[in-house]
Amino acid sequence: MRFGEKRTLLFLAALGLLSSSATATLIWPTPNRAFQEGRPIKDFIQPTVSGITESGLFGCVRNGGHRFHEALDLFPVERDRRGEALDDIYSVLPGQVVHVSSVAGHSSYGRYVVVVHDGESPAFHTLYAHLANIAPGIKPGVRVSPGSILGRMGRSSAAYNIPRDRAHLHFEIGFRLTDSFQVYYDRQKYGSKNRHGNWNGMNMVSINPLPFYEAMRAGTVQNIGEYLKTLPAVARIRVHTSQVPSFVRNYPALVARPYEGQQLVAWDIAFTKYGVPKEWVPRFAEEALGGRRGDVRVLSYSPKLLEGQSCRQVLNTNGRTPTISSGTINTLKKLFGFK
Repeated sequence: MRFGEKRTLLFLAALGLLSSSATATLIWPTPNRAFQEGRPIKDFIQPTVSGITESGLFGCVRNGGHRFHEALDLFPVERDRRGEALDDIYSVLPGQVVHVSSVAGHSSYGRYVVVVHDGESPAFHTLYAHLANIAPGIKPGVRVSPGSILGRMGRSSAAYNIPRDRAHLHFEIGFRLTDSFQVYYDRQKYGSKNRHGNWNGMNMVSINPLPFYEAMRAGTVQNIGEYLKTLPAVARIRVHTSQVPSFVRNYPALVARPYEGQQLVAWDIAFTKYGVPKEWVPRFAEEALGGRRGDVRVLSYSPKLLEGQSCRQVLNTNGRTPTISSGTINTLKKLFGFK
């Protein structure tokens, strides 16, 4: 078995996080049992300096609702004499390690690990950030199981100093937008090196882990594909192009109908509230859509979902008719390579 795997599987089985046969089941990424026991979020969510528990959740939870947080922040249950976190961090499903950033100063994530769960449909990644250290043997290409130790919870970050009493795991679930992120990055002229390739945080879009876990625990969905179908579309946007983006090739389960062998002229893309392109409908020449290559327009939107959204908007709602936001324009640039 890989590093710590036997010990961890026994530990998790004892906690009831795995079935008796140790089959691959979605598990919690830390030893804290609060979620599994149905306890309130204050028993596992680490708030920011504000002390507001909800500030450690996913969504528009910071700066008065105007700053987006793409993850759950989970606090430790064990500390050493100095108060440093000691919790092991676990891979939540089987998968392959695709990125390890072991230098804290190279990212606002600090030390982080990304695992792609390529046995799922669609495949998706989980990201584990602010680690104190990376477990021995955890490197790109390594296969991991549910409960494999990826590292230890910590407070590493290049962007700011996380105090000892707010050490936590930043836990994301999401999808990468493009396999050609470096092209987009170079065009922005950021003036700093992209040290993380396609696993740069700017190339990822995320879903809220907590309701996904709640739905899995309740048995209302069996996998992430079923969960995505429960998420309403805030908007549908048509992009006139014959291109098949790497996103489509990487996540074919999100494509609504076959397109191979057809004369592709456009994609109708459904976006979740926070910008995940969750459904792709290919459109073909015989459908006589009109429009020119490169045209992008809003097909439909949900006024109710747009109301009151204070950050990470897919559409701007300042005018009489919603328009595509700058954030969504950047997403489309990454997806399609537009300049």
